[in-house]
Amino acid sequence: MGDSLSAGVLGGKLGTAVLKDIAEDGSMSFGFTAETDPLPLYPLTLLVGTPRPPTARRLLKDLSSAGIGRIIFCGTDLGEKSYLTSSLWVKEEYKSAILEGISQGKSTLLPEIVKLYSLYKAIGMIDNDCDKLALDNVSPDLPLRQYQPSGKESCLAIGPERGWSDRERQMLRDADFSICSMGERVLRTETACHMGLALIQAARKYI
Repeated sequence: MGDSLSAGVLGGKLGTAVLKDIAEDGSMSFGFTAETDPLPLYPLTLLVGTPRPPTARRLLKDLSSAGIGRIIFCGTDLGEKSYLTSSLWVKEEYKSAILEGISQGKSTLLPEIVKLYSLYKAIGMIDNDCDKLALDNVSPDLPLRQYQPSGKESCLAIGPERGWSDRERQMLRDADFSICSMGERVLRTETACHMGLALIQAARKYI
């Protein structure tokens, strides 16, 4: 008894939990002392063409630990539609990945997670005063490293493993997304998410 560990209340403060009792059935009771507020989530949105469930699970965990405020998964023209009906989403298994992620990041704040079946609907969720960026190595307008923040928030759109269709590229342009590149190499969705968000965080001086 008396052992302590760092803990937090979901959506609330961080602090210290102290073991008070272990019952015969193995259940434990703790005392909790609230100490500090968690760091706020970054005003960043990742809009991503839904990848394979194992990849999506890793992204949910990693991006939650990094403090990203919102993650939108959507169906795309060239993406596999069945990914959106996997047990990760249907049985809400994604929630455990998020909890694991915020625990890793020593936070109690959950990012907003949205699942949609089309890019059109996903784009409709992005505010007009948000900086809108999309990665594409087929017909980019500028390198992502040249991004200079102007709005209070940023959204980065990343396609599925097979990339955006021509129709989706035009849809993004029509919605005022700047089409950006990170070089000529073709990257996996997971790699592009981490590299792209790191560049945006650096541009906003978050890291």
